[in-house]
Amino acid sequence: MRQKAEKLYPIKDPAGWLPEEIEGNTGWVYQFPENEITEIISAAKGLVSRGEDLTKVVKSDFFLPQTAKTFAEIFEELKDGRGFVQMRGLPVSEINRAEAAAVIWGVGTYFGSPASQNAEGHLLGHVKDLGKDYRDPTVRGYQTKAAMTFHSDPCDMVALLCLNKAKSGGESRVASSVTLYNELLARRPDCVADLCDDFYWTLHGEISPGQDPWYKMPVFSFLDGFFSARGASTHARKAQFLPGAEIWSELRQEAVSLYQKLVPDLAADLPFEQGDLQILNSHVTLHSRRPYEDWEETDKKRHLLRLWLNNVALRPVPEIVRENLMGIEVDGFVPKAPLDAEDVV
Repeated sequence: MRQKAEKLYPIKDPAGWLPEEIEGNTGWVYQFPENEITEIISAAKGLVSRGEDLTKVVKSDFFLPQTAKTFAEIFEELKDGRGFVQMRGLPVSEINRAEAAAVIWGVGTYFGSPASQNAEGHLLGHVKDLGKDYRDPTVRGYQTKAAMTFHSDPCDMVALLCLNKAKSGGESRVASSVTLYNELLARRPDCVADLCDDFYWTLHGEISPGQDPWYKMPVFSFLDGFFSARGASTHARKAQFLPGAEIWSELRQEAVSLYQKLVPDLAADLPFEQGDLQILNSHVTLHSRRPYEDWEETDKKRHLLRLWLNNVALRPVPEIVRENLMGIEVDGFVPKAPLDAEDVV
């Protein structure tokens, strides 16, 4: 049972699990029964046949009388349980790209409201290698096949639908940020205190004219007895070299180094199969992926569809955190739901 969380005290929360507790069971997997699969696919096909603009589709447009109760229970698990769920069995190989996009969008409306993931206003994202160099400060990890550091996306929840697996590698890894916080606190409370102060985070050049190229918020935050964490990832490390940002102190270097040293040993490897739909609570989980080798054939390349979802009912967070979880919105952006990764910049 979750207890009131306080800064610089150990946290007791169902989301504070160890990897062996996850890898040793399948309680985090929900296998869709046939009737729910049929209902979801039928609703998705209906959206496509009617020519609906996904960016305007809301929950009431994706009517799921049988499956709605399941999604309400899964939301409670995301909110008050482990903090992540993997739904299994969606027949993505049997439907087209537009229908797959409608599936993740429609399901997503039962959990939150989609947020823009880039300066182009893309509410539907594509995790796919575009041959870019992750060392470039303007490049984001999902555009490459490199290993990604543990991080959390700037939203309440992230949803990922696997269309194709990599030829090898690319496994999904998830860690509890609650467990990480407790481990850090036991070793270096001074590092935890620093991680509770504001950090600069890069916006990857996706900004409006005159806007700072970074935003500020802490890695660990607390409000009304609730804990929230962000990933002390490459986004923060890159930001310190941007105009107007601050170079990290020696303590901050130590804090982030210890954070990144500890988290891989606290992570569970999750098989991510074609047709799996994974949803993570970004406040209590961190995720990454291993590097991968891709297929030569274009239609077989590793490809995930992604939504950034916001829902204030998930948990209260400080205003400085909330204002930076609203997606990437630059001047003149128009919401879009592209069907291919090549449309994503």
